[in-house]
Amino acid sequence: MARQRNLFGWKRPYRAPRILAHLTDCGDHGSVYQPGMRMVALFTCPRCQWESRWIDMPSVTACRKGIACEPCNAERAKARNSVARPHTPQRVSSGRAEKRQNGIASQSEP
Repeated sequence: MARQRNLFGWKRPYRAPRILAHLTDCGDHGSVYQPGMRMVALFTCPRCQWESRWIDMPSVTACRKGIACEPCNAERAKARNSVARPHTPQRVSSGRAEKRQNGIASQSEP
């Protein structure tokens, strides 16, 4: 069966994708870790060459997922917030609101 198109003209808003720093080095330094953490990892961003400090991670899988690049994502958030948004005009009262009392239209109204 074919996939249905957008039925009501509404599209789910998606979050902008994050820029991730990739794993550079990962290992066990043989010291005492915080609870739940078993290794340390070092990350580098391929876009801006940012390098993280050694970060405690729970597993190799978590390391391979990467972490958000702080400078790149801060730069994108700043750019996103500075974009001018279109002005939406306020609804102007037509004068009928004053004629209505308690949500019931008066008898003199057409």
